[in-house]
This record gives sequence, structure tokens and C-alpha cells, in this order.
Amino acid sequence: MNDQDPKNTNIEIRKVYLADLNTLIRIYQMKNQRSATQALTAHFGLPLSVAICNKEVLGFAAAALNASDELTVVAHCIKEDHEMGSLLKLQAKKTLEETFTSIKQDHTPFKNAVQHLLSWLNTCSN
Repeated sequence: MNDQDPKNTNIEIRKVYLADLNTLIRIYQMKNQRSATQALTAHFGLPLSVAICNKEVLGFAAAALNASDELTVVAHCIKEDHEMGSLLKLQAKKTLEETFTSIKQDHTPFKNAVQHLLSWLNTCSN
């Protein structure tokens, strides 16, 4: 991707749809050097935003809890693009705060959502 301003291109940053998940998993596995047979872990997180250009997924951002139980938002892009990664993370944080209104005080609903998603994805992949 060029250093063009995303506002001047046809890149769309939006919330993640169910139909996006297979592609997001492949991007995650590619960027983290994981095989398709390995089960997804909490490191995958909860995908919240995706970048699309001409019906092709360029990257996504997901929220997860690190080892210190701190909330992190990480962007996974097919090609390194700092600007797109920043925009993905910004959209993901907005979606996270809209979805989990008490996320700053209580991570339990978020943890449960991640666990349910991972359980479902890992079951479906078998």
C-alpha cells in the first residue's frame, strides 16, 4: 500500500462482519507464523475493525488482554502500513468502548466474549 491518505483512496475501515472471520484468521496465522491446524488462543483477541479495498481485506485490528490483564489493541495488516494500522486501531477502540461500556472498570464481559468466540472458531475449524 502506498503512503496515500486513506481518505483519497477507496479503502473502507469498518466493523468486522461474520463473513470476514476466515480471512482475518488467515491474516493472523500468516503474520504470527502459525499453522492452520493450531487452535486460536486469546492472543487472537476479538476482531473489531477491518480495512477493505476493492473487496479485498488489507488488515484488521483486534482487542485482547495481555499477560498483565491490560487491554491492548493490535493491528494485523497484510503489508506493513503504519497509517492504516493506526486507523484500524482507532476504529477498534471506538467499537470496543461502544460494545463494552464498562470495559475500563470490568474486563469480565470482554473476556467471556473472547472465550466464546475462540471456542466457536476452534470448534468450527475441526
